[in-house]
Amino acid sequence: MPIYDLKIAAVEARNIAGLDKSGTSDPYCVIKNSFNKQTFKTKVVKKSISPKWGQEFTFFTSKPEGEVHIKLWDRKLLTKDKPLGEIMLSLDKFADGKEHDEWFQLVNVPPLSDKKKQKNPTTEPAEVRVKVHFVGLEVKDKKDGGKEEIGTNSEKNKEQAPKKESKPDKPVSIEDKYDLGKIIGRGAFSVVKEGIRKASGKKYAIKCISKKLIDKKELSLLEREIDIMKKLQHPNIIQLMEVIDTPDTLFLVLEYVSGGELFDSIVNKGSYSEIDAAKIVRQILEAIRYVHSNGIAHRDLKPENLLLSGEGKEEFVKIADFGLSKDFGQEQLQTSCGTPDYVAPEVLMGEPYDMSVDLWSIGVICYVLLCGFPPFYGETQKELFENIMSGTFDFPDPEWSDVSDAAKHFIQKILVVNPNERYTAEEALDDPWMKESSEPTSKKIQRLQSFSVQKFKEYNQKYKEANNTPQKPIDD
Repeated sequence: MPIYDLKIAAVEARNIAGLDKSGTSDPYCVIKNSFNKQTFKTKVVKKSISPKWGQEFTFFTSKPEGEVHIKLWDRKLLTKDKPLGEIMLSLDKFADGKEHDEWFQLVNVPPLSDKKKQKNPTTEPAEVRVKVHFVGLEVKDKKDGGKEEIGTNSEKNKEQAPKKESKPDKPVSIEDKYDLGKIIGRGAFSVVKEGIRKASGKKYAIKCISKKLIDKKELSLLEREIDIMKKLQHPNIIQLMEVIDTPDTLFLVLEYVSGGELFDSIVNKGSYSEIDAAKIVRQILEAIRYVHSNGIAHRDLKPENLLLSGEGKEEFVKIADFGLSKDFGQEQLQTSCGTPDYVAPEVLMGEPYDMSVDLWSIGVICYVLLCGFPPFYGETQKELFENIMSGTFDFPDPEWSDVSDAAKHFIQKILVVNPNERYTAEEALDDPWMKESSEPTSKKIQRLQSFSVQKFKEYNQKYKEANNTPQKPIDD
């Protein structure tokens, strides 16, 4: 089944309600669909009734049909965000392979009483300009009646290609291409082995997923997720190079990273600074901004999924296991997460959640990087859950005495219980702490004198033990 790219661009709006004292709003868009869990949020435009976003997002769908819901909101700092109007787009009107650029009138706009102080009041309707494009579709007239037929070029070529008699293909085998070595990692449904490609001698990490351990529905979701992973190309993301599907095992050939887990590297360094932490967080944010723009959420950011590649100035943080567990359902999510240290409160509360859960995880990771222990703790798991769901944390001395106020403010903007008030990846990268840490000659961010490598080492070991549950081996 093909996966289509549906490009939706929130370009601009006009004549929207101005709900603040100055007669303007701080508008942004939330874009959802009827066919999967992808959700996007545009940047916030300050003090405007004619905002310009100019942001394009990509949805993935197996059929050129369904609906897209776009809702405009006014960002409020001290109260709940207020709705400015919405539209619902029926996608069958756009399934012709062409790029559509149109204005749509908003419905459910604020009543006139709320617009009396609006800057430059007008009787014109509130509208939003949206671009819609199904990439890979084209229109072809059918021979019987001239009705439109929609499909991809590759599909049509398959239909037109003459049938050839041939011998059955030889079953694909991983050993035909790779020499498998030692086990270097384990997961809930898999093991990861070193693999040497016979043709080039290059080393890869090969994830071996046993089909015996997952049902048909889970396998279908995994295969769809792999199709999406193939689209990701970013220096801070482990690259999926190849997929080899055999009757009993699914093999994912991944980029090999020799630097090991990020937290292990920090323990081994012995010396650490706030600017080191900021550089690591910025790389993670840049990767997450990229995947969010492609409609993908990791949903399982945690220490073992952060790896290091290269050394010194060429050192890169690499995010692993992208999206492979996010659609396995709530039961598997709870199993794979182990300790809930990095899980967003809306996940623990069983509420619907979107890509903002990744930002929460990054906030926890940043906190740990700066002091050596997590922001949330409890004598029991129940107490830990309650503290996460209430967002209760602080910056205790002496561990935080040397950390800048800018870093603390950054964390406070991410570890926000309400996901609508939480930083997006774009907003986080635009934070003063991120910008300051990107200056190579910055002297404002000093070495963390109070950072305890020993405490970090103890936490890292404790975390590994808590998550090191035995897994059923994969049949080779």
